[in-house]
Amino acid sequence: MKLATVFMGTPEIAVPALRLLAARTDLRLVVTQPDRPAGRGNHLKPPEVKLAALELGLPVWQPETLKGQAGDPRLAGIDLAVVMAYGELLRQDLLDRPRLGCINLHASLLPRWRGASPLQAVLRAGDAASGVTVMRMVRALDAGPVFLREQLALPADATLGWLHDQLAAVAASALGRLLDRLDAGALGEPEPQDETLVTHCRKLTAEDGLLDFTRPAAELERWVRAYTPAPGCWTRFAGERVRILALAPAAHPGLEPGVLAVDGRRLLVGCGDGALEVRCLQPPGRPPLDAAAWLNGHRPPPRVG
Repeated sequence: MKLATVFMGTPEIAVPALRLLAARTDLRLVVTQPDRPAGRGNHLKPPEVKLAALELGLPVWQPETLKGQAGDPRLAGIDLAVVMAYGELLRQDLLDRPRLGCINLHASLLPRWRGASPLQAVLRAGDAASGVTVMRMVRALDAGPVFLREQLALPADATLGWLHDQLAAVAASALGRLLDRLDAGALGEPEPQDETLVTHCRKLTAEDGLLDFTRPAAELERWVRAYTPAPGCWTRFAGERVRILALAPAAHPGLEPGVLAVDGRRLLVGCGDGALEVRCLQPPGRPPLDAAAWLNGHRPPPRVG
């Protein structure tokens, strides 16, 4: 008899795991966040998990909060709940409701990068690897004992978009390995996390993308790869807020941090230990432009800020 399951998740990264759970178990309910306003028109936009669930013909529940909802009849008779990027810290009464508890697919190699922005954190830090951790959920954030980890090596030029797509697939693979263990009756006991190795990453805001050009070149280049497209990196050209979409190391001795210079068709900016080439940028209300195209119609200010 197939496991009776519930899936809880919201963004696109959780969709492959949802599809795998639907294929491997008796998936009775998908819980996701409510539709939220998005875009310039502020129209309601459904979560990607909701769209995938409806495509699969699965029932969808979108409560404003799961607080006080552990007794909801839709959760009756469930063997296992699988959670990935749902968007709310679950209370103990809900964690205890499924017969086998709740397991979480977290997009980092726990205990490194507990929290809301592990993809951005791992890229900005320059880690050599990321991955997905499958753990038993507890009341504390991302602190549960670990059933398994699936690792992903990171190339030196990894971007946020690339990492997102890779970890979405890795999460489904890791969930499949867990279900294999359950099918074989060999789940085993999860191992506690080493609390001495814990690092945290918080929810990011647009202000986290303001680039500090006193920082080293390598750090700034990682910062842009980590935060593009969300929350986005930016600076100001003569008071105008400009998104910086790609940077590359550049040889230009003597350029002070934040000072802009034009070298042929290249736009350069000084940083804490040298200079960087601005490869791609986006002025307000404009599409992204490579620097050469932007320079066709603009004279850069003396410095950023």
